[in-house]
Amino acid sequence: MARKSRRNLEHEVLQEPMHYHTGIYVRLSAEDTLSEGSSIENQILLGRKFIEEQKDLIFFDSYIDNGQTGTHFNRPAFLRLMEDVEAGRIQCVIVKDFSRFGRNYLQVGEYLENIFPRKKVRFISVNDNFDSNFKGNQDDLIVPLKSILHDSYAKDISKKVSTSIDVKKKNGNFMSGKPPYGYIRSKTHPYKLIIQKEAAEIVKKIFCWRIEGLGVSVIAARLNEMGIPTWGKLHLKQWNQTDKDFWYGSTVTNILKNPCYLGCLVERKSEKVLYKGGVSRVIPQEEWNMIEHTHEPIISPETFYQVQRIMNQRGEKI
Repeated sequence: MARKSRRNLEHEVLQEPMHYHTGIYVRLSAEDTLSEGSSIENQILLGRKFIEEQKDLIFFDSYIDNGQTGTHFNRPAFLRLMEDVEAGRIQCVIVKDFSRFGRNYLQVGEYLENIFPRKKVRFISVNDNFDSNFKGNQDDLIVPLKSILHDSYAKDISKKVSTSIDVKKKNGNFMSGKPPYGYIRSKTHPYKLIIQKEAAEIVKKIFCWRIEGLGVSVIAARLNEMGIPTWGKLHLKQWNQTDKDFWYGSTVTNILKNPCYLGCLVERKSEKVLYKGGVSRVIPQEEWNMIEHTHEPIISPETFYQVQRIMNQRGEKI
């Protein structure tokens, strides 16, 4: 074996090993179950412990996306992480496992195969025993296969959540965020609607005025002149009397078009596709599934459908 020169030996002794300023990326979505090790705290602890055991890693910062889906990368902490990557502040990214990084296998692959290598960023997934610096010693199929599994899991969760909500609606449960004007949630059963008498009387006036020929903008102006409180003024405890919270024609239209006042719930007015990042899709009215007799009505069917005919003739839509 050829001997190394004294000059080369001195160069090897003086050359310092590469050090990587490392960011720990942590994510927990709303639909994740808190299995052992999945909590925010445990993910950070795992990453910090791993860094302490490595001679070439230096902790820089933790990047925490709590309540963020893994089906896309438009997440606040992840975007901040990429800003530090672009600025050269970190040269290594650590995650607990591939699912914490992302559940869209195409986008995960883009980062691991193209973006990070191009920026000379090392990527480590602790529980998957994956280190991009030693990729040659690992099965190249592991990353895409695991990412596909995570993507499939996200789609499966989306379907199960949607199905669960539909079943609850069929059982008469109100699953939307806020009750329609004129209703409140029952104190004994938060998914059941009960009539709020004062607001319900306003709803009846709105329908009556529309039948009398008043347009939605005129009705809104009349409500404002009368000082009738809007939904926000009725329900928001922190509402400030100086806030500009008024009735608008669109607000009146929403009330006049809402079948909830018939004592019905609509099973599928829109749907949220969780595995596409929570994108909502509006479902055409003719495809709505009306679930009758779920709560006490405020408006009679005769009055409601008379108003619908009037509005349809004038082309008034939500």
